[in-house]
Amino acid sequence: MKALLPLLLACSTAQPPPPPAKVAPPRPAQLQHVTIKALGMYCEETCPLKVRMALADVPAVYELGFDTAHESIFVSYDATLGAAKQVTRPMLAAIKSAGFDPWLAKESWPDQVDAQVVRR
Repeated sequence: MKALLPLLLACSTAQPPPPPAKVAPPRPAQLQHVTIKALGMYCEETCPLKVRMALADVPAVYELGFDTAHESIFVSYDATLGAAKQVTRPMLAAIKSAGFDPWLAKESWPDQVDAQVVRR
């Protein structure tokens, strides 16, 4: 029994392996930029986090940026996927499920958008 004690202690203190690191998807050859307005997205920290988490499962999303003062979300995606109205439908549904009232505002971004690649 004493011989098993060190083995049991070693097994109980072992740490599980860390989750795999999230990686950035390859950059599409041509990006399309859209601005999505999201009514109710006015908080500086938790609102973008909610949207980022909701859009992480939408494969079309490549980059995300936020302007909470104007309730705006800036999204880029692979332009070969199709027209903005069609490609943004799943994005709008995901943002709505995060608790906001979204709509496609423009098929462009303003200058100087600070967007980050979505890692999966």
